[in-house]
Amino acid sequence: MNAGTGVVSIFLALGALVISAVSSKTADARSSYSNLHAFKATPSLSVPATPSTVEAPSVVEAPSVERATPKAPAKPKLRRLLKAEISPAMLQLAGELVRKHHAKPVGTEITVDIEGKQVVARIERHFHPEGGPVKPWGFHPGVSLLIAR
Repeated sequence: MNAGTGVVSIFLALGALVISAVSSKTADARSSYSNLHAFKATPSLSVPATPSTVEAPSVVEAPSVERATPKAPAKPKLRRLLKAEISPAMLQLAGELVRKHHAKPVGTEITVDIEGKQVVARIERHFHPEGGPVKPWGFHPGVSLLIAR
């Protein structure tokens, strides 16, 4: 291994470190007072500046804002319907919903009443292996049926 190459790379790294420390943008970013200029009031330019009227700019404190976050209504805990619980009418409804809402974002939930049950249909990303018995193959939008626990 060539020792000269290692020495040169060390000097290049040190040079880059010195340049970044000297750079005004980098130095300002490290300064703890770098963001105070945004909160300083600028003196008015319409008043002529005389030694007796010049005042140091005062620091303006940012107003404290309390943000009230509204509590979302509690969602019922959901579970997937088992294959034994899914009726042909539910399968037909799921097919209609996926055709109607396939362009909506993943996670969209549609609540429907079917056969006396309140079922949640969630748009999800489904996958069927290529060459398998179920189509469409690959990733595609699908509907998962869920019910309250």
